[in-house]
Amino acid sequence: MKIAFWSGEKQVDTAFHMSLVACASVSISSLSIAVASGGYNGKELEKSFSGKRKDSVLKQPVDREYENTGQAILAAEQQEYFLAAGLDCLLGKQKEELTKQVVRANMQQIIKERMYYLPTSRKREQEWWQEDSFFVRLKQVMDAVEGCFDVIFIDCGNRKDDFTQSVLQEADVCVLNMNQESELIGDYYRNPPGFSRKVFFLVGNYFEDGLYTRKNLERLYRVGENMLGAIPYNLQMKEAARTGRTEAEVKKHMTEHGGGRNFEFAQELIRTTKLILRMAGIEV
Repeated sequence: MKIAFWSGEKQVDTAFHMSLVACASVSISSLSIAVASGGYNGKELEKSFSGKRKDSVLKQPVDREYENTGQAILAAEQQEYFLAAGLDCLLGKQKEELTKQVVRANMQQIIKERMYYLPTSRKREQEWWQEDSFFVRLKQVMDAVEGCFDVIFIDCGNRKDDFTQSVLQEADVCVLNMNQESELIGDYYRNPPGFSRKVFFLVGNYFEDGLYTRKNLERLYRVGENMLGAIPYNLQMKEAARTGRTEAEVKKHMTEHGGGRNFEFAQELIRTTKLILRMAGIEV
């Protein structure tokens, strides 16, 4: 199952809000979840999950002729080098090589056996990145990752390339991320972009005293309350994401009881996450 997050706008924290929903999904369900970027690079998403590189070291065998000499030690040191890992490694493999064991070995484990993140490429993402010979394998990598988990969350940012379009069309649910004052809902209905038929509207960094409240947006655009979420702005969560502690902070917020902004944040995050999963056909 595939749930894609996308926005037609820049700087709306799409990766941040997707990471919140993914972490909340693990807390309220028994699903196994993968989190990935829909491109070569995903710095903001990577930052949310600590950004640790999972490179592995390969030691080439030393020629037995020299194993008892000082030259053998020197040769071993010279032949030790880093292999590509994460997305870079998976892009270099043929479809039949993308087994569950290989896929998970190249992912960063966030919660044991429950939640994994796919580290993105070390390559700089240029305008021509779609023309890279490895790019054609990105879809097969995402399909392989999806096959290893109950749900894969894909951060499409504000990309408009062909791969992003295919992800949005194939997704079981497309989450359209927007600012509170955005006209994105109206634009969506005026010019349907051909996304998945199941679209959920998500207002991130929401303020209850803003010009457009959730109720105002539902009334203005005639959107059902089960199709729109409004996750409140939360400075603690922002800082947690900046320092790679998203999962731990979400868990903390969701287990706290009482009033205050954190409680309201947790309640809306839970509500939004349940609505997205139910739209995808998952009962929670």
